[in-house]
Amino acid sequence: MMMPANFTAVNSEVVYGGADLFSILADTTAPVWNAANVKTFNTNLLTILSNTFTSLLVKATLGTMFGGNWGGDNGDKLFGDNGTFSALYHIDHDINKDSQNFGNKIMTTLGLAASVYTLGTTGVKNFVGEEKFISVKTV
Repeated sequence: MMMPANFTAVNSEVVYGGADLFSILADTTAPVWNAANVKTFNTNLLTILSNTFTSLLVKATLGTMFGGNWGGDNGDKLFGDNGTFSALYHIDHDINKDSQNFGNKIMTTLGLAASVYTLGTTGVKNFVGEEKFISVKTV
């Protein structure tokens, strides 16, 4: 049995009264999903993504630089085949494992970019400012 060329459009009109799925979702969620909700959702998604990658980025860069064995012939390297930054693009971020495929490299780059963006636009928690490391006893 052959279907008419406009079967989908006819079916849509019969079942949904002429609306497509996106129109139905938009009409249903419009009262509760406004521009402020979209902005909050995007901000939260960016924050979650950034939180996931920030520790990896800091460990691969600042952790290497301030780890006590940076540079030199036998020291840790940031870049290059065995560099700590290059390890971010290997499976499980382990330089000894295989390289990620193209899609995973794109996702890793987006995660690292989200981390850099968040570090540049948001204040970080000051652990030292919130804790008392030295207490003074008065007599």
